[in-house]
Formats: sequence, structure tokens, C-alpha cells
Amino acid sequence: KSSDRGWLKTCSVTEIPEGRVLEKQVKDRSVLIYKQGETVSCVENVCSHLGMPLEMGEIVDGIITCPYHGFQYLLETGECLTVPEVQLKVHAVRVVGENVEVRLEE
Repeated sequence: KSSDRGWLKTCSVTEIPEGRVLEKQVKDRSVLIYKQGETVSCVENVCSHLGMPLEMGEIVDGIITCPYHGFQYLLETGECLTVPEVQLKVHAVRVVGENVEVRLEE
């Protein structure tokens, strides 16, 4: 179906630890899949500050802190709480049965 174009099966819902992130390679990009209750979201695994990976960052209440320079982001929206004008790149997510599918934004 044309509506399925661009969606890539990334993982199963059960692989994502509740309130944590799962780092996955999608095509040649590293992304973080985040689950909080029924909500699943996906952001690029790259801090907007200096491009460092975020997956080792501490997560408290849906906010991930970059382990290198302490920038903080809302995992659900990619919003940066430290410097509001920089944001994480957010990718579209859908859950089909048990599968999490991601559509990468360029």
C-alpha cells in the first residue's frame, strides 16, 4: 500500500524498556525509541549541541540528559529544555500489532 511507503519495522513494543530508550540502527542512522505507557516516540540519537550520542544519558520523567554536556531533551517531542531553539530530530512512529515502525525524516 502506498500509505506504507517509508515505514520501517524497527523493533517490537516489548523490546523497549518502560520509561527508557532503546537504541536502534535504522538504515544508516542511530535512533532512540522511547516508551512511556502507551506512547512510543522516536528521536535521532544525536545531541543537537555537538552531535554526541545520547543513549547513555540519564532519563528522569521522560527527560534525557546528554551524558557529555548536560543538555536536556523531552523524549516525546524532542524539545530541548536547555536551549529551546535547538531540538532533537523527531521521527514519525506507529505501532502495528507488536511492531514499532519508524519513518525517518530527512
